[in-house]
Parts: sequence; C-alpha cells; structure tokens
Amino acid sequence: MLDVDDVMELLEFILTTTYFCFRCQIYRQKIGTAMGSPVSPLVANLFMEYLEQKLLDTASMELKPRLWKMYVNDIFEVVKKSSVKRLTEFLNNLYDSGSIKFTYEMASEGKLPFWTC
Repeated sequence: MLDVDDVMELLEFILTTTYFCFRCQIYRQKIGTAMGSPVSPLVANLFMEYLEQKLLDTASMELKPRLWKMYVNDIFEVVKKSSVKRLTEFLNNLYDSGSIKFTYEMASEGKLPFWTC
C-alpha cells in the first residue's frame, strides 16, 4: 500500500516529466500540467482554489468581489466597475511565476459575454 510520501513522490514525477513531440522534435514541458493527463484537472482545480483563497485573504475590502463563482479556470465575478482593472492586476500578481494571467470581459449593451452554441 502506498503512503502519503509515495503518492507525493509519484505526483511530483508525473507533473515534472512531461514530454511531447512537435514537428518531429521532442520537448519537455516546464510549466503547467499535461493536457490529457488524468491528474491535470485535479491539480488545476487545487491551484485555482489556492489562488482564490489567497485573493480572499489578502485583497482589500474595496477589491474583494461581491460574488465570485469559479469553474476550473473560468470565473464569474461581480465587482465595482471602478475596481475591475485594479482587481485584475492584483490577481495577476498573486502568483510569482508570471505564467498565470487573468483577463476580463465586461457586460456590453446590458448582456453578459457568455458563449452560446
């Protein structure tokens, strides 16, 4: 039976040894989780929850969203219009690597920017 240390070692191995082939050249992925890996959605969700908690713990009251709903990497939030740009900058500085970038879309003509089929 595996103990916690074994699971952590295996998880680190899975997340740090991702290789892929593109135009007959083999590359090693350095950041992020591998697309198609069964562990990737779990790790992505845990990471996004970590960022969400960091936001809630460190943002000033004027930046904290009135509503924050997240599904994987999509976030629906309600904030003051005057705080949108500052909140986005704050979110983009929560993680030091610079590999995570938040963007935003605002309502236009009274409609939210949802994709429909």
